Amino acid sequence: MALSNLQILEAVDESVLQIVLDEVRKRTDVDFVVRDFVLKAPTDIVTDPSASSSGRRRLQQTYALNDPQLSSTWWFDRINVTGAWRLLGVNSTDPQQKTSDVVIGVTDSGAFVLHPDLIGSFWENPGEIDGDLRDNDNNTFVDDVYGACFANTVCSPTSLNSNLSRCGIGRDTYAWNGVTDYNSHGTKIAGVIGARPNNGIGLAGVAPNLRQMILKVVDDNYFQYAYSDVVRAIDYGYAKGARIFSMSFGQDARTSATPTAKPSLDAAATAYRNLFTKYSNALFVAAAGNEWTSLEGWRSGNYTYSPCMVATDNTLCVGGTNVNDTIFYVFAMNQQAGTNFGLTSVDMGAPAHGIYTTDITFRGNYSSPSGTSFATPMVAAVAGLVLSALGGTGRATPQTPLQIKNILMSSGDLLPSLTNQFKSARRLNAANAVAAALTLARTNRTTVARELNGTTPAAVGAFTAMQAWEYIWYSGKYTDGAFDNFDPTFRFLDYYVRLSSNMQIGGMRYGGNTKLLVTSHMRVETPGMYGLQVIQSGITNNLWQMSIGENIMYFRWANATTGYVDLFFPDPGFYNITIWMYPDFSTNLDFKWQTPTDPNYLNRNWFWILSFDPPSAPVNDPNVADKPALWHVAWNEDKQFDTWIYQLGYFIANKNIRLYRDWQTTVPDFNFATGADLQAGLYGSGNVTMLNPANYVVYGYARTNLAPRNYSQGVAFRLRGPHTRLYINGQLVYDFQSTSVLQTNTPCVTLASGQPHEIYFYFAAMLNSTAPVGIQWANCTSPNQPVVTSTNYVSFSSALATKFFYNPNPNTVASLPRGFRCDAWAGNGSINRVAANNPPFGTPPNLTWMYPRDCPAGLKAGSECRMGTIMRDLFPNITWNIWSIRCWTYWSGSFKNGLSRAFNLPGVHYQTLAGARTYEMLGDGLNFNNYAPIRTRFASNVYQLLVLDWVALGPLWNRVAAQIVWDGNVAGNATDVDSFLTTDSGRMILPPSAAAPYMWQNVTSAR
Repeated sequence: MALSNLQILEAVDESVLQIVLDEVRKRTDVDFVVRDFVLKAPTDIVTDPSASSSGRRRLQQTYALNDPQLSSTWWFDRINVTGAWRLLGVNSTDPQQKTSDVVIGVTDSGAFVLHPDLIGSFWENPGEIDGDLRDNDNNTFVDDVYGACFANTVCSPTSLNSNLSRCGIGRDTYAWNGVTDYNSHGTKIAGVIGARPNNGIGLAGVAPNLRQMILKVVDDNYFQYAYSDVVRAIDYGYAKGARIFSMSFGQDARTSATPTAKPSLDAAATAYRNLFTKYSNALFVAAAGNEWTSLEGWRSGNYTYSPCMVATDNTLCVGGTNVNDTIFYVFAMNQQAGTNFGLTSVDMGAPAHGIYTTDITFRGNYSSPSGTSFATPMVAAVAGLVLSALGGTGRATPQTPLQIKNILMSSGDLLPSLTNQFKSARRLNAANAVAAALTLARTNRTTVARELNGTTPAAVGAFTAMQAWEYIWYSGKYTDGAFDNFDPTFRFLDYYVRLSSNMQIGGMRYGGNTKLLVTSHMRVETPGMYGLQVIQSGITNNLWQMSIGENIMYFRWANATTGYVDLFFPDPGFYNITIWMYPDFSTNLDFKWQTPTDPNYLNRNWFWILSFDPPSAPVNDPNVADKPALWHVAWNEDKQFDTWIYQLGYFIANKNIRLYRDWQTTVPDFNFATGADLQAGLYGSGNVTMLNPANYVVYGYARTNLAPRNYSQGVAFRLRGPHTRLYINGQLVYDFQSTSVLQTNTPCVTLASGQPHEIYFYFAAMLNSTAPVGIQWANCTSPNQPVVTSTNYVSFSSALATKFFYNPNPNTVASLPRGFRCDAWAGNGSINRVAANNPPFGTPPNLTWMYPRDCPAGLKAGSECRMGTIMRDLFPNITWNIWSIRCWTYWSGSFKNGLSRAFNLPGVHYQTLAGARTYEMLGDGLNFNNYAPIRTRFASNVYQLLVLDWVALGPLWNRVAAQIVWDGNVAGNATDVDSFLTTDSGRMILPPSAAAPYMWQNVTSAR
């Protein structure tokens, strides 16, 4: 096939084919070779058509259409079809009048060309004379006026009985070649695209002013699509002018992703990717499928659902929505059905439920099928309208398909119900898409989609904000230049923040064999037209890609280093910017901006990291009032500092609090003038016994919370030490490493007022150094200008109120309850669906008891109690199917050797210490992990929260199971009572609100 340089080879038997394949694969001038394969033909989901009726008044029409069944065509107004027509100047009395040269190729089961509502909607081959039984354009097909058939025994060259001359499709060809739509699927699609409006019958299609080409690729005997037939159809369609292709077929997403099928699936993905790449000027719109299956599972298993998930810029995957503008789902034919979905796999949605459209005569000429098969041609038709707005087929370039894709994905109606279901979370809007395309065509400016409505961090609800960029690195080997993080050959490498309020991207920490994502939010205060200039060095423009909102930027390159693009920002607010690249150490991208009021290209300070994560949720925090002003420090020791060179371990040994389990202490302030002062602060004064006398390096974290207060301006932090990393509310603020520079300042950080912000300061330091270690802060001199004078940076210990710690009033501490408070809840459901946590503190329990007060006699140890209760000894009449239990206290002690274990029949057990998970057993009763600190040194009258959670335990819990926790022993048994964790009334304390009576009498049966 001349256009694509693709060739189809046939062999008489398998042995000959294998010889041919072996020889072809030896050739260096062949890009790829793949054996032919088939995909399933599409099927409709049969549902009750009445279920799709919106029950709403139809929108005010720009066009007075007389098609009687438009009242049944709820989707027509929903996607604002006539709004698109109005913008394009479609004739109001005869909307079928052709307005563009755009042709939509429909690779499906054919079409009933004599359907009265489809007459006039089909492309007409200008080189062919209808009905003269000649091949006028010399392409083998006789009378291929509306298209051609590429399947069946007659029309597929892989059949020994093929006769391609008999495979043209025209008005009267059925009479002599028998080619028609026996399946009816293609006829339904044809109605969605081009049913004739204002003819007094049926409905109106989305793009009646364009034309659709029939590309029949379904085998009528087996209802399958052969890849070779699809290749020939697309080659034909492209040669005849089609630049939009509708493809409503794919695998069965429920059953196909198996190891046995994977080689075939991989071959299909490679084949379609190469095919689509060959036809780079065309957009391929593919159906997501109807198996109600997450395609994220396919992606995570490195499977490709073809053609929907084919990784090319000119593939658009379409999912389905319903009349309620939620994701399409039905229960049909005794099974779940509905659109397949996936946050990174399915691009957008379109109506798919109860789609009234044309049908074959045998089925009554009209029907209301459901499925993404009908959402797909809807999007393909609008894609055709968009292409016509951009100038038509003659203006299509290799960049055009992605422009159309961007417009469709960013101009649809944003629906909260589609969040995390489709990549764009949008449902098709034809008028919006055409409006965006016209703006681009008339001004050469891309209209970008705003992410956040508001021009300050507070206005958009950010908890933490600063002017900076996030750099996220992946390691791997460059292969195909895919600009995303889904390539399984790449693995996460590092993450850091670069402090820059403008858009100069450089200072690369890594080089070759890496992929980098750089992201921030651009604040736009004045809407209007903007110009963007980029000057690149150390990289070529094919190795990076930039998006603003949901639009990929296409630069006009003045030379090898300088490019330009013009943008229209319709609203004030924050716009997300992402840049993917394959960088080297020398890579630099310098972006400069024109504004609506300043024609000069300048660096602009508009860029913000916005974090919307609040402080850690208090699921495991009773939130006592007497929170101490202190830092909780947990650390380990090491005997060399070379480990902390960032290339070796800088990012690995950070942001994992489970690593730090040798020591813990509390200090009033984490700011030390020298390593010796740090040592005294951590270990105490006098003779300190370290784990190894050779150790001189400590590494760990210091955690605290800022008490709620009003932040009228930003604050900046001074980080001191050779290796530091600061997180606020889980957002990385800055990392710093230097053995020669003693300290650095962060940018101004904007914090939400009235919130208890959580701070983690990770550090590695040398105890034999005279350099300072710690953290200080200062108010910014303006909202975004940090101070630079050292004397302005001071301790902020007086602003602290540390969660998960208790500092009771010394005058009343003697009267406080001691030991553990325990609660239980009757659970619902199955232990096979385990909840993430028990109910939060404050949830009224069904049962309450306290240790040592309610300790069974056999477990008493003097005035204390060993944690080993068989629940029937406390609650003999409870017969719950599912148990959830929590015991908690404030403790100034440690687990012996940092080790614990718990008894649990199927279910989950967690131990949480000072807000950090220090032990977990995830349901099998055998596998567990310990992360608890071994040695504890707290200030007087300071206690940390210890929570023991048994989540969703089975029905044997009350009859034979025991509430056992072993202290310092991981191999204990139920009779080893001396190893049980024992209450310690001198070191375990509770707030007054924790005291509660022994409560169980009113609960005596399963719930």
